[in-house]
Amino acid sequence: MDKRYTVTQASEMLKVKSYVLRYWEEELELRIRRNEQGHRYYTDYDIRLFANIKELKNRGLQLRAIKELIPRISRTVPGSAESKIRLLPGVSQTVEEPDPDERRMLEFQQILERLIAQEIQMKRDGEMRCRDLDAAIRRQQLARREAAAAGTKKSRSR
Repeated sequence: MDKRYTVTQASEMLKVKSYVLRYWEEELELRIRRNEQGHRYYTDYDIRLFANIKELKNRGLQLRAIKELIPRISRTVPGSAESKIRLLPGVSQTVEEPDPDERRMLEFQQILERLIAQEIQMKRDGEMRCRDLDAAIRRQQLARREAAAAGTKKSRSR
């Protein structure tokens, strides 16, 4: 039987608030199992899945995009020991030779990571352009104010 974790334990392991796990569960339509009293419990599979969701969120993906990726990330039945989740480094999995589907998944993940990095860089570049433009406008406004103030002083002194 799989080890079961409470919401509190899972949130501590993942370093997120418990309401974040519940929110992700609802938004991503995840099927988190419940015990006899109706309380959520998480398996190792669920923890890995949430860790990958957290990683994708940290990389800038929105939940809508992550929702579309979940079926591709986890190709086996939830809770299975043969889970193919591979986004996080350090998750030990014994897979000798990846099959063609798994290779395609890894290629897809690499492409996705590259696209995310490009999008983040474009966003940073855009922010820098906006900041530069804002600074130029402020300098121009300051120069106009100074010129107007200098013109006012000249007309008063006459």
